[in-house]
Amino acid sequence: MSLLKPRRGMLLLIIGFITVILFVGLWLLFPIGSFGINHDAFLENLSNSLLLSLLGALLIIAKMTQSSSPVFSILLGAILGILFFINILGLTMVDPTQINWLMRGDWQWHFLGWHIFRNETWQFPLGKITGFWFPMGTSIGYTDSIPLLALVLKLVAALLPSDFQYIGLWLLICFILQGIFAALLLRLSTKNLLLQAVGSLFFILTPILVQRLGHPALCAHWLLLAALWLYFKAWNHSSFYQQLGSWLLLISFSATIHPYLTVMMLGLATAFYLRVGGRNTQNTFTSAFLSLMALGVTALFIGWQVGYFLVSSSNLEGFGLGYYSMNLLSPFNAMGGGSALLKDIPVATEGQYEGFNYLGAGILILGIVAVYELNKHFVQRTTWRNLLPLLVVSLLFTVLAVSNKVTVGSHVLIEWHSEWLKVLSTFRSTGRFFWPVHYLLLFTILGVLIKRNSARTAFIYLSFGLTLQIIDLWPIYQSHHQVRWNPALHWNPQLPVWNNPLKSAIWELAAPYYRHITLFPPGACGEAAAPYQPFAYLAGHHGLTINSGQMARFDDQQTGEYCQQLLKDLQQGKVEHDTVYIVHPTYLANLQKNARWPLVCSKIDDFEVCVTEQSYLRWKGNYSQIDTLFPVEQN
Repeated sequence: MSLLKPRRGMLLLIIGFITVILFVGLWLLFPIGSFGINHDAFLENLSNSLLLSLLGALLIIAKMTQSSSPVFSILLGAILGILFFINILGLTMVDPTQINWLMRGDWQWHFLGWHIFRNETWQFPLGKITGFWFPMGTSIGYTDSIPLLALVLKLVAALLPSDFQYIGLWLLICFILQGIFAALLLRLSTKNLLLQAVGSLFFILTPILVQRLGHPALCAHWLLLAALWLYFKAWNHSSFYQQLGSWLLLISFSATIHPYLTVMMLGLATAFYLRVGGRNTQNTFTSAFLSLMALGVTALFIGWQVGYFLVSSSNLEGFGLGYYSMNLLSPFNAMGGGSALLKDIPVATEGQYEGFNYLGAGILILGIVAVYELNKHFVQRTTWRNLLPLLVVSLLFTVLAVSNKVTVGSHVLIEWHSEWLKVLSTFRSTGRFFWPVHYLLLFTILGVLIKRNSARTAFIYLSFGLTLQIIDLWPIYQSHHQVRWNPALHWNPQLPVWNNPLKSAIWELAAPYYRHITLFPPGACGEAAAPYQPFAYLAGHHGLTINSGQMARFDDQQTGEYCQQLLKDLQQGKVEHDTVYIVHPTYLANLQKNARWPLVCSKIDDFEVCVTEQSYLRWKGNYSQIDTLFPVEQN
């Protein structure tokens, strides 16, 4: 027998009271101080205790009041997302002033793009970056620096610490929102908070999300869950503007996060409006068409402002179509991702890691049970009609993910070549496009088991499946759990932790007197004079440009022309007073010999550094003992 439903204020008071009681109980059983004095460990265990207490309070109050408020579902999903993040990935990476862990793999150019962008003046389009890959430049979109946060935080960049990163916080936000929209999605199938909790964990624990940690922008899988929630949500006939506003919000978010997600969101929006437009009224069809047009224009406009159109379309057509595809066995194949129960299946190309879509042993077993449940009572015609647009779009996503190279295991069944496929090569990592289908399968399996069984039976099914899922995927979680105190190791434990090679004080002393750092040559023009990372980091601190970098796409023709001009400048001895030259030893003698202006050069931190004598004399007298820091060799 349930209690009378209290008012909202009283409900919050009761939740708070029970949370305190549970927290005190946990503290008495497992004293936080017993975990040691390590600050991060103390904070994590304190957070765990508070979150577990709040979770327990929610479940108790929901059971006592029989409440089905969506606020409960939102809080539930958020708590589960945070708990997973704390215990598997750790809070260390959330510290905004810790940047060393980011200086490896793709993380480094995601961070460095923002690091330089934050100190540049605003340009048009808003996401344009001049100082990275100078003089061609790039955009905050092509450095995959999560433009949504980069653009917002640039407004307050002057108030932020000089070393500031938001990638760790972004990953935490993604897991929180993953839990929230998973709970809201499952709430469409059941109001039982316990079933929502168990079901949400499947979405939070999904290996396709954990596997994407190296590419933070693509961790926004919560957008796909939100889109599915909008699709299945019950809308009344007068909710046109609510529908459009919701989709505009999601499309805007996706366009400021990553173009692959934008395409997926537009596909799901198309399915939604095909469903809405199928009500056999001209007005509905027209409004659906106009809504899709508005969504498309919004995505294009935001993409333009983020800077995706700064690179010509010919340079967006890259290699890899069919190489970065999805294998047809991908849902059953952990591909070295860490399954404890199933053996890896050989794949056709090494690039098919982009098509990683392993469901997990727990979901595969539950899928078999769900098929059995469907065979007992077939899906009604009305349900099929509502699902048809989403199934059609899912089929198209699957075809796109498989690409022109259809593979099963290590075997290639079909490989099709055509000129028009160049258009698709813009999105060459096609294997990612199965993600919406992956989540639809996950939701369908859980939804069928919840709908076709009593709450108790469904809980037994889901609990069994979740246990099996965790056992199967434990190697993945354990590998991340073990390195959570050193976030750099989440990328690759075998790589050494980055240590800034620029040790000399001269870098910070001299940088304010220059505008450019030029690697002679940069990596794009041959064997690089030096790694770009430490010099990009230095450039970002002082608002300098650097002629090197890394990004998702760049203009091949402009870069080639620049390389030719740079070599010509070397031969003609063109040097500028506002530039610090980091020179490859092979070219050092020629540069000193041909320079139009007298140079001073020195080997600093094992890098050959040259500046014009005129610029050197401008700041030399400002510092004592400069000769020991910059022992020069004049030409």
